[in-house]
Amino acid sequence: MKRLLKHTILFALVALVAYPVLLCLLGDLGWVRTARTEMANRGFLNSRIKDIRNYHNVDVLFLGSSHCYRTFDTRFYRSQGISCFNLGSSNQTPLQTYVLLKAYLDSINPRFVVFEVHPDIMKNDGIECAVDLLMNTPMTCEATKMAWHTGNMKVINTWLYSLYNQKICHRLERFHEEPTMDDAEYIPGGYVEINTKEFERKRYSRHNLFIRPEQMEELKQCLNLLKEHNIPYMLVEVQDAYQLRSAFKNHEWFENKMKALGPYRYKLLPLVDTVHFCNSNHLFKPGIELFNQDFVVDLKAALAALPPKAENQ
Repeated sequence: MKRLLKHTILFALVALVAYPVLLCLLGDLGWVRTARTEMANRGFLNSRIKDIRNYHNVDVLFLGSSHCYRTFDTRFYRSQGISCFNLGSSNQTPLQTYVLLKAYLDSINPRFVVFEVHPDIMKNDGIECAVDLLMNTPMTCEATKMAWHTGNMKVINTWLYSLYNQKICHRLERFHEEPTMDDAEYIPGGYVEINTKEFERKRYSRHNLFIRPEQMEELKQCLNLLKEHNIPYMLVEVQDAYQLRSAFKNHEWFENKMKALGPYRYKLLPLVDTVHFCNSNHLFKPGIELFNQDFVVDLKAALAALPPKAENQ
């Protein structure tokens, strides 16, 4: 029995060392399917994080998922005299937003925050965005907590590989992401422009929306962090195509949940699915233009209500 116990402990110790070593070595060869090992992707988070160093003391910080970085065109807001940065990322849930805020809020130092919220994101498990964040942002204590909090092996494996990738190989600091990928182009300031439209007509079954309790708690944590910094905010839901929106049976319930957290904006514009949308839940260029022209009115009103910028900003 003692011998068995000794061998078991020895095997566990060897496995504890061998597992991360093999994960990293095989990850470099692209043979690992239970971790993400590539950095570049159409969400351009790598480019966005490196771009942050150029933006400080902005008027507006945009946060959220692809509905955020594909909708709030920073070029348009700059043309309106509003300095801004878009810190959205693909499928970004409040779990990841909190990590990004802890890392970059003080540096960007916005006067106002636009926090994009969407029913699909609030029910999301956050796995896709977690691995994206781990591979494309510098490792922090908050990122480590987020990774282990998920309890997902793909996320934990990606965390292990990212430690190796960043701390031993130093690839993150050397990596250069091309500004265009397929039909997507990264625009300085965090916006991503999509240049093709392949709208597909779909029939969605009617369903009830729901919110993961952990995402609601993290959303509250994000908002509390903004309050601690005395930064006012607005929760904004970007309009979906009618073919998807009409499938939501209880959207009013979702609206009420968001309204309970603070200022919330959800406005339906007269948009046509096949003209103004890329797909069921992303606007295309004509829709983006109409949305931003309408939204900037409310945004300017919110900014006008704030104290003026301090002289040293």
